Amino acid sequence: MYRCAAVVVMLVASFGACVVAQEAGMSAQGAASAQSVLTGSVTYMQRIALPPNAAIEVKLQDVSSQDAPATTIAETVFAPEGKQVPIPFTLPYNPKDINPAHTYQVRANISVNGKPMFVSSMGYDVLTKGAPSQIVIMTKPAPPASGKSPARKLQDSRWVLSEVDGNPAQSGEGHSAHFELHPRERLTGSTGCNNFVGSYIASQGALQLMPSATTMKMCEPQVAAQEQAFLGALKATTNYKIDETTLELLNGDKVLAKFQAEGK
Repeated sequence: MYRCAAVVVMLVASFGACVVAQEAGMSAQGAASAQSVLTGSVTYMQRIALPPNAAIEVKLQDVSSQDAPATTIAETVFAPEGKQVPIPFTLPYNPKDINPAHTYQVRANISVNGKPMFVSSMGYDVLTKGAPSQIVIMTKPAPPASGKSPARKLQDSRWVLSEVDGNPAQSGEGHSAHFELHPRERLTGSTGCNNFVGSYIASQGALQLMPSATTMKMCEPQVAAQEQAFLGALKATTNYKIDETTLELLNGDKVLAKFQAEGK
């Protein structure tokens, strides 16, 4: 009799375990079906690489009411992890939050150290009223903050080289190594021996310098070595930091060169 009772208990326990497992599976399926995804990519037209510390934010918002602020339905923030534009995104949302009669839009921004670098100047309709669930979000450079921004300081100064690759700057031959940023993205400067010209793109902490042509004067060996290091630092720059009158050209967190400001 005891053996029969034990068998019955084991059968009941096994049946209960099956029921629990089945319910768990159904619960997992229900959770999965409760999520839908909005997909697409974030991009911009400027010829500049994103710095390693950039962050991308994408928001799905209900913009149906003209008398009230947009309501955020879902959002995601992620690092590009070395990717360059167009950068794909996946934004999960709960379909129960979507009303077919409402209007929904997505927006995106790209920031560096918490400061906007690129922003979407318009919202993109999605999901309802025939709008797609996959979208390409075009962003534009963020407008400068009020007051004199670091980008403004960057463009208002003549930057004289004080250090490159961790070595103090040479005095140069007749004039010091320096660079200046002019309107219409024009770059000029001197290596301390040869003059150079080129172009640049600057936006909220990000910076790309593109020296394209130099004079061909022969330099003293030490100045020639500095010239190569200086031009290499300019070309490798992805971002910058200004502290009062000191400028650091950076590649991610690596300091490539340091400069002191002289007013134009």
